[in-house]
Amino acid sequence: MKYVKRYKLSLVLSILMSILFSVFSALSIYLTIPLLKTLFIGEEQTQSTLEKTDITSIYGKLQSYFENLIFSAGKEQTLLVICILILIAFLLKNITGFYSSIFMQYVEKGVLRDLRNEIYFRINSLSLRYFTKEKTGNLISRMTNDINSIQSGISAAFSSALKEPLLIIIFLILAVSISWQMTIIALLVFPVTVLIISKIGSSLKRRSIRVQQKLSDIISIISESVYGAKVIRSFRAEKYKNALFENESDEHYRLIMKSAYASEMTSPITEYLSVIAGVIIIWFGGREILVTNSLKPEEFLGFLFIIFQIITPIKNLGTINNRIQESAASGERIFEIIDQPIEIKEKADAVEKKDFEDSIILKDVSFSYNAGKPILQKINLEIKKSEVVAIVGPSGVGKSTFADLIGRFYDVTDGEILIDGIGIKNIRINSLRNLIGIVPQETILFNDTIRNNIIFGLEGVTEEDLINACKFANAYNFIMESENGLDTIAGERGLKLSGGEKQRIAIARALLRNPKILILDEATSSLDTESEHLVQEALDKLMHNRTSIVIAHRLSTVREADKIAVLENGKITQTGTHDELINQQNGLYKKLYDLQFN
Repeated sequence: MKYVKRYKLSLVLSILMSILFSVFSALSIYLTIPLLKTLFIGEEQTQSTLEKTDITSIYGKLQSYFENLIFSAGKEQTLLVICILILIAFLLKNITGFYSSIFMQYVEKGVLRDLRNEIYFRINSLSLRYFTKEKTGNLISRMTNDINSIQSGISAAFSSALKEPLLIIIFLILAVSISWQMTIIALLVFPVTVLIISKIGSSLKRRSIRVQQKLSDIISIISESVYGAKVIRSFRAEKYKNALFENESDEHYRLIMKSAYASEMTSPITEYLSVIAGVIIIWFGGREILVTNSLKPEEFLGFLFIIFQIITPIKNLGTINNRIQESAASGERIFEIIDQPIEIKEKADAVEKKDFEDSIILKDVSFSYNAGKPILQKINLEIKKSEVVAIVGPSGVGKSTFADLIGRFYDVTDGEILIDGIGIKNIRINSLRNLIGIVPQETILFNDTIRNNIIFGLEGVTEEDLINACKFANAYNFIMESENGLDTIAGERGLKLSGGEKQRIAIARALLRNPKILILDEATSSLDTESEHLVQEALDKLMHNRTSIVIAHRLSTVREADKIAVLENGKITQTGTHDELINQQNGLYKKLYDLQFN
């Protein structure tokens, strides 16, 4: 509702147009009665045969006044007047119907845009922990299919749910003005119809949730197949992936067909029940004309037109409930993301930190992704300004997590991290991350130009600064030799570039930001010898006079570090220079070094 409220003017105008549409729809049908009288009966004035109750007397008087006005001229003139009135009524009906839909489109499309934006903004504000639990396909499905499903629910709840009942009410009022007995017969079908619709609707909501979940699984497989295309072909796993996709697709087909059965069943059932009521009315009305002479033929035909016009909005009411139930199911999935709590919160009194002056201190820092399974335990370490500190240890020991905690991509479970004596939780998040530059092991490039990948997120970068960053990163030559230089498209995930080229672009990106603290996470581990040499040379320039935290498997890259911290079983078990640690015969560093260089 809070999203719809933003478009209340469009909503009010749509509702107003819906009301006028309903009135003109009824008028266009009601005009058939005097038309039939003119064509087949003559110019006699209609005499009300209804009992003089409060309701019927009002409509009797209106009918008498209306027909007196039309039939005051001759038969030919009357026919022309009625035809013109019918044309005007249908014109106004279609104009109001058009604007009712257009104003509702402003509401629908606006709400969809706002929801999609809010989901995306929320995803960008969640900590990295959320993405370790959530599948990419599930997020994409919610931002596309679930959002689109909500659109029909908005229209159903705020347009159709008003227009269809209003049409039914107006047509029923007209029907009562002609024959209240036949109207009661028509109404007998409603309780049964409502019961069937509600049963089908509740079933559809459950089925719709399962359909959307299965679609998320399918999108995940597609996403993995695109990203892992090389691996699939290398290991000849096409048949396996095809079978997996086919199974998920078949299951989705089975679920969606069950929903289709339930959804499509509503319309024919309600229509057939309405036709049963219509047949009974024809029989009853025929007796009124042929046997008792209490109903005029033109009124009976007009009544039939009105009743059969009611069938359409009754059928639509069934689909309205279905659409609302399906949208409700999608809404639950969407708001699971929007209502996801933000783990990394900024304090109201957080300070702006524009420079790094002294040291980074980790005091009794512990961290775990899941309760009871600590990754880091009681970490104590001081990193002085301009020091190069290397973090080494076996795979999976928590080296990358250590770096992520300094950038506050996760919050520590226990202890605290201080920069120049200020806890990082008391520093503005943007301010903290402006101090830090990261060159990751797996370089993430976007399907954009090399220029935009390097500038990424910065404003007011001069061409000179950009070129200097590329030169310092040993990236300028290969960039200029590419198809369009800096305006060459890097491809999705940078697939058009080699590993060494991607890494040098990542270094240029970090250089351009001139960070005070540099984190290098296995920056050369996956490169060939030539690329490693070029990247290492660029890294040396980048690290010059900067506080650097180097995470490395290759111990040859950290021999010149000012300090090396060895992580073992989530704890720092050794600290010192390379020479100091190599002389500790029983230490893990010595074992790792011997394994690598034997």
